[in-house]
Amino acid sequence: MEHALGLFPAGLPTLEELKVHNKDSDVPPETAWIWGKDDEIGRINMLTPDTVLAAKQEARDGDVVSLNWPMNLPAKPAFGRDACKHKVSNHPDGPMVFDDWIDMNIQSGSQWDGFRHYGHQAQGRFYNNLTPEEVRSGRGVLLDYYSWKVRKGEAYDPFTSHAIHLDELLAVAREQNVEFRAGDVLLIRSGYTSAYYEYEKSDPQRLDEAGSLKPALAGVAQTEEMKTWLHDSYFSAVAGDAPSWECWPPPGWALHEFLLGSWGVLIGEMFDLEALAKQCEKKKRWTFLFVSTPFNLPGGIASLANAVAIH
Repeated sequence: MEHALGLFPAGLPTLEELKVHNKDSDVPPETAWIWGKDDEIGRINMLTPDTVLAAKQEARDGDVVSLNWPMNLPAKPAFGRDACKHKVSNHPDGPMVFDDWIDMNIQSGSQWDGFRHYGHQAQGRFYNNLTPEEVRSGRGVLLDYYSWKVRKGEAYDPFTSHAIHLDELLAVAREQNVEFRAGDVLLIRSGYTSAYYEYEKSDPQRLDEAGSLKPALAGVAQTEEMKTWLHDSYFSAVAGDAPSWECWPPPGWALHEFLLGSWGVLIGEMFDLEALAKQCEKKKRWTFLFVSTPFNLPGGIASLANAVAIH
């Protein structure tokens, strides 16, 4: 069965329209394989030249913020992954010539989940076995959820399964005076990086617990209303500062299988949003030009984030 935008009169289908459209097919009911049978980039199709040029207007002051955590962090990555190993070797050309050697699990630090990282679990399907291989730039939007909770006197521990609900995200957006556009890159600050640095000094054992095979992590709630909103908002990608982006462990199903496997939405994890959050607060502006250049790695599963925000 062919899936294409032309099958939907309004252009971009809602999640409910997809369920109706797919009900007699052999694909998962909430699958949005709408960009053609040979598509390789999913919702990145939203980042058209016009969308990128419009996003360029967000870069008003020329202030650049790196969103990449140091490659050696976290020292003990979540889900039992290996930490980055860095070795400096002397090159045979001479005593004053050195090379870097890096051995790491790409998904142990700031990274993008590619479409083959997490498929649709019930039917065992991926989004056409695709991987990110091109420069991505568009309008980024930061929802500083953690600061919002602290201001409300409702601080929480990001190293727990704290669920971030849709009504809360919309309240943050209203307070920040943010209006979403199709094609936006949505960034959510849960406070994980900030808590990591605090525990590094005060309670290193918590970092060991977070590096277990089954860590408890704050993140986006797995609810039907959240799933519908994420789909119908047509974000080109989503990212955050925690290792799972969504609340973990999930209560039965994970947003990963829908974002990656069904809709073609890249998920960025462990982005360093601390400096960006401070700059956004200072400027009172939570939108910016977002630029990321994933690895050109044919057949790869993931990529380092290699991302910056430009105000």
